[in-house]
Amino acid sequence: MMENNFVMPDENSLINLSSDMFNHFNLKVTSETMNLNYKNKKLCFILLDGLGWNIYRKTGIKFDNEIRGTSLFPSTTSNVLSSIFLNKYPGEHGINGYLVYVKELGAVINILGYTSSASYIRDSMEKAYPINKIFNFDSKINQLNNAGIKTINIIPSFISNTSFSNLLYGNNYTDTFSNVFHSFYMLDDDLKKNYDFVTYYLPYIDQTAHKLGPYNEYTVETARYILTELYGIIKKHDDYDFIITADHGHVEVNNIINLSKDKKLDDLTTIPPYGDARSIFFNYSDELYDYLNNNYDNLLLLKNNDSLYKKLFGKLDDNILKKLPELIGVSKNNDLYHYPLNQRKYEMKGAHSGLLKDEMEIPILKF
Repeated sequence: MMENNFVMPDENSLINLSSDMFNHFNLKVTSETMNLNYKNKKLCFILLDGLGWNIYRKTGIKFDNEIRGTSLFPSTTSNVLSSIFLNKYPGEHGINGYLVYVKELGAVINILGYTSSASYIRDSMEKAYPINKIFNFDSKINQLNNAGIKTINIIPSFISNTSFSNLLYGNNYTDTFSNVFHSFYMLDDDLKKNYDFVTYYLPYIDQTAHKLGPYNEYTVETARYILTELYGIIKKHDDYDFIITADHGHVEVNNIINLSKDKKLDDLTTIPPYGDARSIFFNYSDELYDYLNNNYDNLLLLKNNDSLYKKLFGKLDDNILKKLPELIGVSKNNDLYHYPLNQRKYEMKGAHSGLLKDEMEIPILKF
């Protein structure tokens, strides 16, 4: 049963935005578009990780063409970026959590780093099993290049040429930056080079919100500063249409619940809980379901044959359905859930991946 305070992906979701952008270049798309009616052929897509509608509103900035859009479920970076750049619903690609169980590897994987969730060595799984053999999808960026559309991606240097980035962007040309100021220069410079499609990804609002919380004055000022600087760049390039959006927002964390301290739960799980902090994935058993239902009142439990489960994942590919989690617990309040797989200290003041308003509502700004 749907909680009253949950927000579902709607007609202004990020899959619709993805379809709108790639339809602009005459590619086949998976969903209805948003009919944003671009005035230029050239398009720049700016994704500010973690800029929820709540943070955007707190900045005090208001742009003329703003839409209160929705993220996808789970509202987490790996899931959303995969949906945007592969133009597939979450139920069509299966890259649905920060931690993903990959049967071919027999392990719970940090998918952004394509590495063991216990020992973070970036892309350590690539030699064992290349990521594109498991998630065998053609990036829409590749399709643009094949169609003769000139594209470039601007991303932080620490994620350049990684397994996950290569899955999203294919073999596209990428410019990298070392800090936020460098990123502004790279964006401004690349917009002068007559690319048809420019993508720009910035992680700093998300990083600050995780550390300080979404309503901390420094989080809000980070967002305000970035939006102000980007608007200055936008005004210099009227031969482009621009979209600014985010992959998700953040809730202010209440309690951090360490699931590993629940001995009974530990005994009932065949593999550790995985997924994300506010949408936890489990292998299903009747006994586990009953135990969670009786002891975790603030989790909404979704089985993979529930109608709401199927609705949240959008279109479902039969082959992907086999890889999706059998059971998901979605946080009903501002708590997050953690099952430590290493000795690193786990602290967050802002979090996401669930269905509450602050993590699901995002701005879609058109210039």
